[in-house]
Amino acid sequence: MQIAGKIRNKIQNVAAVMMILFAFGTVAHANVRVKPSSVNFGSQAVGSTSASHTVTITNANRSSVTISAVSSSAAQFSFSGPSLPVKLNPGQSLTGSVTFKPSASQTYSGALEFTRANRSTISVALSGTGTGQGSTSTPVAPTIFSQPASAKITTGQTATFNVAATGTAPMTYQWKKNGSAINGANSSTFTTPAETMADNNAQFTAEVSNTAGNATSNAAMLTVTTATVAPAITTQPASQTVIAGKTASFTVGATGTAPLMYQWSKNGAPISGANSATYTTPAETAADNSAKFTVAVSNTAGSAASNAAILTVSASSLLLNSSSSSLSFGNVTMPNSGTQSVTLTNAGNSSITISNVTVSGAGFNATGASGVILTPGQTATLTATFAPAAAGSVTGKISVASNATNSPDSIALSGTGVAAVSHTVALSWSPSPSSVVGYNAYTASQSGGPYTRMTGTPDAATSYSDSNVQSGKTYFFVVTAVDSNNVESANSAEVSALIP
Repeated sequence: MQIAGKIRNKIQNVAAVMMILFAFGTVAHANVRVKPSSVNFGSQAVGSTSASHTVTITNANRSSVTISAVSSSAAQFSFSGPSLPVKLNPGQSLTGSVTFKPSASQTYSGALEFTRANRSTISVALSGTGTGQGSTSTPVAPTIFSQPASAKITTGQTATFNVAATGTAPMTYQWKKNGSAINGANSSTFTTPAETMADNNAQFTAEVSNTAGNATSNAAMLTVTTATVAPAITTQPASQTVIAGKTASFTVGATGTAPLMYQWSKNGAPISGANSATYTTPAETAADNSAKFTVAVSNTAGSAASNAAILTVSASSLLLNSSSSSLSFGNVTMPNSGTQSVTLTNAGNSSITISNVTVSGAGFNATGASGVILTPGQTATLTATFAPAAAGSVTGKISVASNATNSPDSIALSGTGVAAVSHTVALSWSPSPSSVVGYNAYTASQSGGPYTRMTGTPDAATSYSDSNVQSGKTYFFVVTAVDSNNVESANSAEVSALIP
């Protein structure tokens, strides 16, 4: 009996350091789904059976699937359910239950794995802890007995790596990529995010630790390849309208695995050399009006044809319009000048070049348009001035030469030079009752100033004449007195004068 007891204790000690493989596969395959994706039984007395947990597999495919087998990676987890194989039509489900019966005081991990007729698998992660039997054995460091396997996927897919180890519970896990720890990857199974080509040939390892030590798995290599995707048109070529003599450009947008090949056609016939995403026609003629252009995009996975883009070819027109056919400057007092403007508009469908602007008539001038190129609808401003050199009426003309069919465009000019009239404002004031040496006279263009002094030095006279005034303006004046100490008085009352 004593020997049997020792053997039994030894068996229990060994069982206490066993760790079963955790979570093979993924929680779903294609459109066959399993709920829940993981079951944690918590703490369960050694030798006793836990309450059962329901596991349901649902076929969300459009065709039937067959569940041919079910297995548990750890003997402590048991599944009961319908006899297999079971055929699931679209929308149908299979329901069973799983229980946990620990054989030693330790943590268990495993996987419930359903196998389909096509040999693909769907897994549920299982875990639980056996309690109630103490162990006085020395903690055993982790030993990896199932290494993570290398995986090969295409871009956009995820990869799952598994490790299994024995050792005294509890054990902790840390997955690494190319030697760097992955944040949050702390279980016996690690599933990557959706992968890109940047992670091709990345190496994944798992470090398993407990209070007695740690163990690092072999490296699992991740191979990421690009799946070949057939072309799809994302941007259709747009219909174009061009003027005869101009070219038209058609562009298509497409997605798919490179390299993509292009072939443009006109009215169904392939165009030689038109093998890129954009096709530019030769200079067009009226003969190609209403022609239809299409493009076929292809790669090794298939091809896609675009919608037809229609080419409209219109006749060329060159027409330059002006906003006014005549300008009248009215009366302009010498030596002043008058300014008026004319807007020139390209009213045709082709670019117009203004080659020259000439002006006739004494005192007239024009600027702002010579050498300008106007696209259809564009405008330019022509500025005309009249600066009469003598009194009297004057007529003239602006001539705008261009490549427009209505060139030259003529604009009549007229104006009258008026001789300037001289005006003078005479100021006088009462002498100061105090002793002063003279007076200063000031002028302003608005009431209250600011004022500008007109006298260079104080003038002893009590009058002043301002001959710098102009017709049509109002002027404002004040006077100050200056004593022998050169102290200037406050301003006098303000007076104003309107020049006729």
